[in-house]
Amino acid sequence: MSGVADIPSLLGREVRGVVAHSSRSLTISFGGAPRAHLWIHLERKDAWYALAPDLPIEPDPRGSRFQAIEIPLRDAQVVLARARAGGLELLFDARGGEERRLRLTLDAEGPRANLSLVTEPAGPVLWALHREERGRATARPHEPAASGMPQGYRPPAVHDATSEEAREALRERIAGTFRAELESEIERILRSAERTLTRRAKAAETDREKAREMQDDRRRAEILLANFGKIRRGASRVGLPDPFADSHRARVEIDLDPSLSPDENAARLFQRAKKGERGERLADERLAETRKSLSHLHELRREALQIAPREALAKIRGFLAGAKINLGARGDVRETHLGRQAVAAPRAGRPGRGAPGAHKSLRPRTYVTSDGWEVWVGRNNADNDLITHRLSNPHDLWFHVVGVPGSHVILRRPTRNSKPKPTTLVEAAQTAAFFSKARKQTRVPVIYTERKFVSKPRRAKPGQAICTREREIFVRPKRPGTQPAG
Repeated sequence: MSGVADIPSLLGREVRGVVAHSSRSLTISFGGAPRAHLWIHLERKDAWYALAPDLPIEPDPRGSRFQAIEIPLRDAQVVLARARAGGLELLFDARGGEERRLRLTLDAEGPRANLSLVTEPAGPVLWALHREERGRATARPHEPAASGMPQGYRPPAVHDATSEEAREALRERIAGTFRAELESEIERILRSAERTLTRRAKAAETDREKAREMQDDRRRAEILLANFGKIRRGASRVGLPDPFADSHRARVEIDLDPSLSPDENAARLFQRAKKGERGERLADERLAETRKSLSHLHELRREALQIAPREALAKIRGFLAGAKINLGARGDVRETHLGRQAVAAPRAGRPGRGAPGAHKSLRPRTYVTSDGWEVWVGRNNADNDLITHRLSNPHDLWFHVVGVPGSHVILRRPTRNSKPKPTTLVEAAQTAAFFSKARKQTRVPVIYTERKFVSKPRRAKPGQAICTREREIFVRPKRPGTQPAG
């Protein structure tokens, strides 16, 4: 390969950044001359790696899911680099303010190929693509499958794609994965937006019909005035001839307010009719605007996959903002994922700077626990509502101090069945205590529960919430030890 030797040549180099290319593809960039980039791509059964002088493709403009790797590895120095049978292993001296070593392993020792970052010696798993499969051994690539495996079973494998031909094939595989993910995400976002606009259009049509019905009150008011002398004061209902009907015998039943005089009842009906006219006009405007947005959406769907990804995402963000569509209410990082910060390798000769096109994060204030779990912290009442009721998933854990104002804190579960360690719960609780009015106390009660058991009362102010099935933990307030991840 031009300019870069092999995996052992990484010895002594420092990590300059981590670039995401998709949810399963990343590049670790190393300093030194010549520049070296370690490509890693994982699929269900197989993983590939390659050492190259460049990035395989541009950074994923949607952002990175590998921040829990990038943060501890930033400026770490490689002290061991080896490609072994069935995998790849790198050992780093971390330089994040504490002396520790980190081991990055790409292996096929579980039912799926996996990438993990572990603190040495025998420390916690800081991050793993498949965390629940750590330590669950099956047959290794160089060993026969276990006797209990079905016929035709192929164990996972890790492939060295450093040769030029294999590297180009890997480049196309990474690009294909990104394209497939982007197309799927764009289609999902536009489908959600289309459903929102369709509901708006139906609501506008319903409002227009109601407004038209209200305009019939003008006819009833005129009938009342024409029969003023026939109406008994205090009546709640009256039947009168309808001069506007085709039949001379037609009558109309009119509901009255017994506390009002006949002329006051007529004035009330005229007012309702006027309100209906205004309502119909507004409903027509809403319907026209919504139909225009739907037409724009259909054009955007055709165009989005024909233009550059970054431009497509910018147009989608602009469309959602212009149409006043907030998909964050779906309880995930779907629409907001379009604006997440891209954690990228610095350009050559410009240490400490992000990659071109990196943009500010629209994510919540985010921290990472010592074992790699994300923690979201609300900045204010509106932010508290956002992370609790819109962005978090039902099975994430929600934390709040007892009895005093404070930030909502969300401990993000990597999967629905992931169980945090007791130390992880304590760290999240300490974060909730620190971002509260009780931060100067030595022992603070903090409650936590699954987010699905947290609700917002009707007419409640921003930031207010009630919860059930909570548990209580006492902690000492502590500033999160890991710098914000976004």
